[in-house]
Amino acid sequence: MRLAKQEAARHSRPMQEAGEHTISVRFERVTPLIDSARASGVDVEKLFSALNLPVRLVENGRNEFISLADYYRLQNRLSILIGDETVHLSSRQLLPGSTDFVLAHLSDCKNLFEVMGVVAKSYNLLHGGQFNQVEKRRASVDYLIDDRDFPYAGMAAPEDIYFQCECILIFLHCLLMVISPSARDAITGLYIRRPSPGGDCGHLGYWDAPIRFGADVYTVSFDRDVALAPLRMPSADALTANAVYQMIVETVAGKHAALGMINPVATRVRDALARGVVEQPDVAAQMGLSVATLRRRLSGEGFTFRALREEVLNETARRLLSEGKSVSDVAEALGFSDARAFNRAFKDWNGVTPKAFTSQS
Repeated sequence: MRLAKQEAARHSRPMQEAGEHTISVRFERVTPLIDSARASGVDVEKLFSALNLPVRLVENGRNEFISLADYYRLQNRLSILIGDETVHLSSRQLLPGSTDFVLAHLSDCKNLFEVMGVVAKSYNLLHGGQFNQVEKRRASVDYLIDDRDFPYAGMAAPEDIYFQCECILIFLHCLLMVISPSARDAITGLYIRRPSPGGDCGHLGYWDAPIRFGADVYTVSFDRDVALAPLRMPSADALTANAVYQMIVETVAGKHAALGMINPVATRVRDALARGVVEQPDVAAQMGLSVATLRRRLSGEGFTFRALREEVLNETARRLLSEGKSVSDVAEALGFSDARAFNRAFKDWNGVTPKAFTSQS
C-alpha cells in the first residue's frame, strides 16, 4: 500500500464515537442521487414523503443536513427503483440482486479473512476491474479499495467522489457485521484519500478507529486475530442486501429505540418486496420477526402486508413497462399465473390496461 506518508501522518486523528452525536450529511451530497432518480423518471418528492423525509429539501435543502441513516435509506430505496445498485453513479450498472449474489457465495468461508477475499473478488468481477484487494499483514488484515481508475458517472467534484467511497467503506463494515458481530469492534485503523479533515466530514464520525488522510488508496485495517478466528456463518436467510442496509441504519442510529422512527417496518417490507421477496413468511424471517408480529407492527403503522405488496408490485410493473418490457415478461417477472391475470390486476391498480399505460408513457 502506497500512502502519502507525510500528509497522512500530519492529518491523523480519531473521530468521535458514533453514538456521541447525530452523524449528518450535507444535503448537497444527496444531489447526485436525486439527479439520477429524476433521469430515471422517479417521483423524488413522493419518495421523500414515503421515507418521512422533508420534501422541501428536494428544492431548497442544498445547505441543510440529513442524518447518515437517512442517506442510506434513500440510497437503498433508489437502488431498487432505478434498478441499479450504484444508483447510476458508476458507468457500469449493478443489477438489483448484485449484493445478494455476493453474499450467496460466502457460505464456505471459515473466517472473516476468507469472507473479505470472496467479497473483493466478487465486486471486482461485477465492476469489471481490480479495484478491491485483501492483504494479510503481521498485525492486521487489510481491505483495500483503489478507485483511481473507477468509472464514476454523474459526479465531477472530488468531494462527491470522496464521500461516495467513504460511504462504501461503511457499507463494507456493516456487511461484515451481518456475517459476524465480532467485526463491529475489529477496526484498528482507516486510510482514506481525502487530503485532510474539514469540510463535509460529518459522516466520518461513524468510525471509532483512528483515520489517516491523504492515502493513495482506501484501506480498512482489521485486527488480525479477529479476522482469522473461526467463523460460524449465519443462515442463508440472514445474508441479504436488506440485512446489510438494516445493519447500517441500526448502527448509525445508535439505539434500537430510535430505529422505529428512522426506518419504519413498512419501509423495510417495501424494500424486501421490491427485491423479489414477496411471501409474507419469507419477509418476516428476513426481518427476524414472526408473521404475527410483522402483521401487528404493520397494523400499528397503518398498513397491511397485502396493500404493501400490491403497491410495490404496481410500482415495479410500471417501471418495467416504461423500460419497454412486454406485458407477458412483466407478468412472469412479478409472479402472475398468466398475462390475463396481470392485466386485470394492473387495471384495478391504475384504471388503465398495461398496453394503454405503455402508450401513454
